[in-house]
Amino acid sequence: MGKGHRHKKNLKSEKAKVKLKTKTKQLPKGLNVTDTSFKVKKILLREQLKTQNEDELVSRRNLNIKELMTRLQHYNSTVRQEAVRGLKEILCQHSEKILSSQLHSLLRSISALSLDKEKSVRRDSLKILKLILKPVSNDELEPFFDILISYLSCAMTHIDPNIKEDSLSFLDVLAENCGALLARNSPKVLPNFLDMISKLQTDSKLERTLTISLSSKQTSIKWRINVLSRLGTILTSIVNVKRHQKPNDNDFSSASNIIEVTEHTLHIPLFRKNYLKNCQFNYTKAQELNPRTSNCSDLEELQEFIKVLMPLMIESWLEVAPKQNKVAQSNLVITTEGSTLLSTIMKIMELLIEYIDIVESQWDVHTISLWFVANFRSMVDKNIIENFPYCLTKPVAHLKKRQVDFMDLPNTKCLEQNIAICHVYIWLSSFTDVHVPFSRDVSLRILQYLNERIEDWASKDNSALPHLTRCLKCLLLRASKVWYHNKVDLGTTLQALINAVSIHSKKELRSQMFSILTKIVMDHDLTELHSEPAFKEFIVSLPNLLLARSIQENSIKMLIRVVLQHRGWVEDILREKHEEIIQNAKRIDIIGSEDENRSRLSICNLFYFMDGQVYY
Repeated sequence: MGKGHRHKKNLKSEKAKVKLKTKTKQLPKGLNVTDTSFKVKKILLREQLKTQNEDELVSRRNLNIKELMTRLQHYNSTVRQEAVRGLKEILCQHSEKILSSQLHSLLRSISALSLDKEKSVRRDSLKILKLILKPVSNDELEPFFDILISYLSCAMTHIDPNIKEDSLSFLDVLAENCGALLARNSPKVLPNFLDMISKLQTDSKLERTLTISLSSKQTSIKWRINVLSRLGTILTSIVNVKRHQKPNDNDFSSASNIIEVTEHTLHIPLFRKNYLKNCQFNYTKAQELNPRTSNCSDLEELQEFIKVLMPLMIESWLEVAPKQNKVAQSNLVITTEGSTLLSTIMKIMELLIEYIDIVESQWDVHTISLWFVANFRSMVDKNIIENFPYCLTKPVAHLKKRQVDFMDLPNTKCLEQNIAICHVYIWLSSFTDVHVPFSRDVSLRILQYLNERIEDWASKDNSALPHLTRCLKCLLLRASKVWYHNKVDLGTTLQALINAVSIHSKKELRSQMFSILTKIVMDHDLTELHSEPAFKEFIVSLPNLLLARSIQENSIKMLIRVVLQHRGWVEDILREKHEEIIQNAKRIDIIGSEDENRSRLSICNLFYFMDGQVYY
């Protein structure tokens, strides 16, 4: 009875509580209706599952050329690098088919990667560029070459030092595969070399100062060597193009023409039309139709470039050059970096003077060379030639650092560098119209060095033989009159050449020295050299060449000149060996002759002074 009472009591208290009223929300209209306004998204399949056209060229990942070039612009560097590798796979197998139709798009896409922030992508893109440029001719590449030059200029002047360093490799690829086009566009590239190693002192002046590369892993000297060596590469391309454009002096060939005379013949031509040649006009570049105008502007730009470059190279050399030796002259020891930098600088100087010679020979003027000598001869004499010659310290392997400090290391001669210095000095001293004093002491030191090198020439020195030949030609064929005028006798050098031809054991040296002597004999203006006793001894020995098993065509022409100009020196020996020479002329091997019968008749005609007989 107690439990029931309590239950009623609880119900009563529950009813006494305040009740909160709740409203039931009704669903809005249309909520139970199905909405059909949904969007559809395509299902993307994996590239490996796509079906490709059987004739379409694809990579191992089944990506065609268009897809790969699109991926070259992807934000992910790994995707870009895989695209580069895919292009390399296709180009290695089907380069001709692709390049014939997609050369422009490939060049634009690959060249853009030279500015990529990832080093691996930049290096791989250069490998692809080699594959593209190697089979393409200059004529096919010329319409698109501005693309390469634009990206090259951007890379060379980029704010990122790593991209700037790799731009030199980009330049190497262009110089190796399309050097002629690079030389033609050199005015767009040459100023960038100055920006890579120097900066303007003030915005209003053109004076520059060398920069120090603190953010690079390379030292400043090594960086300048890399930049200047590439500058030497592009200058080599420029000189090669100019050398091929140089007109040939021997346009009149010795070959005879047979003219058939009949009753209908009205006239016989007396002159050959050697200068009537087929000429091709290039309508894409109007300035080339007037080469003198275009060459003038290019030459003025190059002259301004040289004006800034020469002081920068001298300043770079002074940073690594040893202290000046104010006592007796001796071989000055330089470091390996100094030797490399000196070699690069002298190569550039030789290329510059060769370019000046070619241009002046075409225009028959000497204003540029006189300007060069007046501005830079004293600078070169003071900073480079004053301590000539130089030698390189040769490190000894397997020695501790402490041992090296207390021993004398063997030195190696910087042969190519020293001969290049001789060549530049001889060229600078071959002008008389410049108010720069002639140094007789330095000239005698140059001659002594050259004579010693000719006498002790070894097989290991053959790499420097072209430098020696070029230097001696400049000395004997160009500067000899100026040196004789300043009381410098070249008889000892001439005797050294003759000794090398007659008794030296090295065939390469004998051949080159004989070619120089041949030019001396053929040049009737070299009266000072022709009056040397050594020259007469050489002339007297020349008829013995006609008794050998073989003879060069140039040697026969030289003997013709000798008989005409110096008959008194060789008449006795020619009379003595007349029959032997005539018999040997029937079987001697003539090298370099276009008409052997005519060359053999030329040998017989050497004896015209004896019997008055001329053979045709």
